[in-house]
Amino acid sequence: MLLDSGWKFHLGELELETSKNHTEIYALSKAGSCPGAPQGDYDASEWEEVQLPHDWSVRQPFSDENVADWGYKPRGKAWYRKAFTLPEEYKDKKLVISFEGVATHCTVYFNGLAVARSFSGYVPFDVDITDMALFGEVPNVLAVFVDADAWEGWWYEGAGIYRHVWLNILNPLHLDKDSVMVCPKESIWLDESTGALTGTSSYRPLDTNVWNVKVSMELVNEGDQEQQVTVQLVLAEPGAGKAIRYIEETIHCPVGKEEFSTEFMVKNPLLWDIDTPNVYSVEVVVMVEGERIDSIHTVCGFRTVEMDLEQGFFLNHRPLKLFGTCNHQDFGGLGVAVPDNLWEYRIEKLKEMGSNAYRCAHGMPADALIDACDSMGMLVMDENRNFDSSVEGLKQLEMLVKRHRNHPSVIMFSIFNEEPLQGTLQGRRMAKRMCRLIHQLAPNSLTTGAMHGGILAEDNAVSEVDVCGINYQIDGYDSFHKKYPDIPMVGTETTSTFGIRGCYKTDKETHQIASYDNDSSDWGNNVRETWKAVMERDFVAGAFMWTGFDYLGEPTPHVWPTVSSFFGMLDICGFPKDGFYLAQAIFSEIPVCHVLPHWNFQGQEGTVLRVMSHTNCEEAELFVNERSMGRKKVNLYQQVTWDVAYESGKIELVGYNNGEEAARAVRETTGVVREIQVIPWKSAVKGNGRDAMPVIIKAVDAEGREVPDACFMVDISIKGGRLLGACNGDPNCHEEFLSTHRSIFHGRCLAIVMPDQNVSIMEISAKADFDVGNKTVLGVSSVDSICGRASVVVEPAAKAEPVPSVTEYCLARWKISKVFEDKPDALMKIEDFDMNSWQDISVSRENGSPDVFEEKQGRYLIYHVQTQIPKRINGHLPILYFHAIWGECEIYVNGEKRGECSYEWPCSYSIPLQEKEIGIAEIRILVKSLNINAGLDSMVVLR
Repeated sequence: MLLDSGWKFHLGELELETSKNHTEIYALSKAGSCPGAPQGDYDASEWEEVQLPHDWSVRQPFSDENVADWGYKPRGKAWYRKAFTLPEEYKDKKLVISFEGVATHCTVYFNGLAVARSFSGYVPFDVDITDMALFGEVPNVLAVFVDADAWEGWWYEGAGIYRHVWLNILNPLHLDKDSVMVCPKESIWLDESTGALTGTSSYRPLDTNVWNVKVSMELVNEGDQEQQVTVQLVLAEPGAGKAIRYIEETIHCPVGKEEFSTEFMVKNPLLWDIDTPNVYSVEVVVMVEGERIDSIHTVCGFRTVEMDLEQGFFLNHRPLKLFGTCNHQDFGGLGVAVPDNLWEYRIEKLKEMGSNAYRCAHGMPADALIDACDSMGMLVMDENRNFDSSVEGLKQLEMLVKRHRNHPSVIMFSIFNEEPLQGTLQGRRMAKRMCRLIHQLAPNSLTTGAMHGGILAEDNAVSEVDVCGINYQIDGYDSFHKKYPDIPMVGTETTSTFGIRGCYKTDKETHQIASYDNDSSDWGNNVRETWKAVMERDFVAGAFMWTGFDYLGEPTPHVWPTVSSFFGMLDICGFPKDGFYLAQAIFSEIPVCHVLPHWNFQGQEGTVLRVMSHTNCEEAELFVNERSMGRKKVNLYQQVTWDVAYESGKIELVGYNNGEEAARAVRETTGVVREIQVIPWKSAVKGNGRDAMPVIIKAVDAEGREVPDACFMVDISIKGGRLLGACNGDPNCHEEFLSTHRSIFHGRCLAIVMPDQNVSIMEISAKADFDVGNKTVLGVSSVDSICGRASVVVEPAAKAEPVPSVTEYCLARWKISKVFEDKPDALMKIEDFDMNSWQDISVSRENGSPDVFEEKQGRYLIYHVQTQIPKRINGHLPILYFHAIWGECEIYVNGEKRGECSYEWPCSYSIPLQEKEIGIAEIRILVKSLNINAGLDSMVVLR
């Protein structure tokens, strides 16, 4: 069940009114007594209501008082809180709350008890709430304190519960969900013409191949006795394919944990490859006495991964250069709270560029990213955040490996990035322990570490990883290979070149950087230098460019007012820069032709401009208004340029192979803006509550051509949905991401929208209003406004069942006095050190009234609770509501009698509260028995 909705959010720490007397010190030292937000009666009525995933940092304004590395966004601390009920039928179940990601450190409280702590913002963690759960009408309170002032990275990390949260309801006997390992291994080749069997090798016969599949898992029995268990396993072909393997075995499962494993052979499976990403599904079912009590779905793929010392990386026995990019996880306008399907959007863009490998920099990614890479054919270097071989560090690493080891896209686990200890004895020992764990958990996986120094030191981590990862230092490839000829190598991080989409003139004063692939960092290289070094060396398995996409933070080489990076081949929205096409020309085997700059330089007639090719053709010829500027031979790693005096019209770049035209690129001088186009990424989006739609908002002229230098404001509106965020790719833009008022930058911007529940169509529109000043700039003097619209179909989709939130506040921490023969003073003083005269009591329908009157009439009892009266509940003053109260009762609030009732049997009763009673309050109830019993027979709430 999904726990994403109905959370209350408070930015900042809480000021608690506490008294350092014995009563309070004693009480707060007990289980379930954590004060403040973890308590059921805490006043969170004025907190903001939010939906997960949630990143509070991205919603705050930019400020130069904040840190450049983190995108000039504030971090801070905050509280989340959600109250919900659990049905009675869950009483005999194991209940686990699974957090997929909280940035950065956090403490989780459940019903007033601190039940878990997490020390990494990238690693999922589970919280067992079985023992503390309340059932029936009494709400459970889940509270999370997040400390985002703690950091793990020098880039924008976000802040908050930024991935999904789930409630898992399990039987006491169940599968450990992360223990299921599916390990296909190419076993033997069968030459059907001769019947001969041959061992696996890089030589690939044309006849039948056979794979050995080992499946292992761990059963957990938290019941009271041993059980006989039937385990069923189904392996099914990609898509809705048929089951190709069914296994059923019966085992005895003792109390505790029991490992189970099985092996079987698969003949001629469909291979997983970057062009044919065949993903098999695996379902494991646990049965007891014919009843299905648990099941787990996972995936696997049949593919081989090898590193050759001289020829680099091999996938399925063929050499494959890794054309990779490094990427952080934030998305334009959203921060790190990224809807599931937007990972597909990003992988689609990288695949268009020709990239085949993705490095998760620098921490465990969302599971949805790995799923997208599986289904779209993108190889993954899965990276651990913390270089740490302590118990906590290994726990984080184990979670990373277990969650992703079955996925065919994941070929390599990186244990660190640029660690000072990488070239030391200590670093080597840490690497050894961490790599050993990975090989135990994922036998088919490679290990690496991204090193920026210490590679040639006598003691270093290189000797412990399967593949040496080198960050930058392309001039050191040969020396490393010479010293360590028996260690494969890959460029784990390269390039670091700067550029802004649509910018063709560098201006250091205004932080503008031209996109000619000329401005690289001091430590890096441009795109062409990088790939020349990699492509000319077969022993280099490939490289991962820094970066695929721009990201918030680390605004190198500038600082304020720049707030995001310049490194990407695509900007932060996923719009291609010119570097995208340069990489495409290097990566692609089909003809690629791209020319820069754009050709909108009106008013600069006669100015000499540099025109550059991005092509993989043998020759290139430039035409300006159909006049040839010359035909030149192309060096892929240098490209060719022409100096051209600007004149409006058209430039064309024609690429030739073997003397014949192979590709062509055209740039035209556009007219003024006449229209706004609203272009959704796809025509439909799933109405599952977790997917969103990126929408391009584009400025075009009368002929429908994008105006590449257009910059103006638009207002975005959505019908049938809501705006999650908007962005334009300008690293110097400070506009609020949640604002519907957004500037178009160099011709376009992006809005990310999510459909409302139960709608079939979502409509998005963008409108620009032009005042006198804008009319002059844009040349749109004939119109006052322009508007574009588009609609997106919202497809019915299966939704995870949500866990609804409860708005009532339950008064749970009652105490009762002893029984009095005579009527006592209801407001009697309670001595500070009296821990025994007054007893704690759980008030609920299940527990009923305390059986203390011994079925006698005319005796008295006092109930007492210290609580907090919220300012408003659902916009109204609270009502003190008794679900079931009986006897002759007097109710006091802060010493004032506020109600009285007399019931022979339990009845409901309510008291409207007053403004003066808001805040910390003491409630007392004097009860007189009228018959066999009396008191509170069910819970008391504020509603």
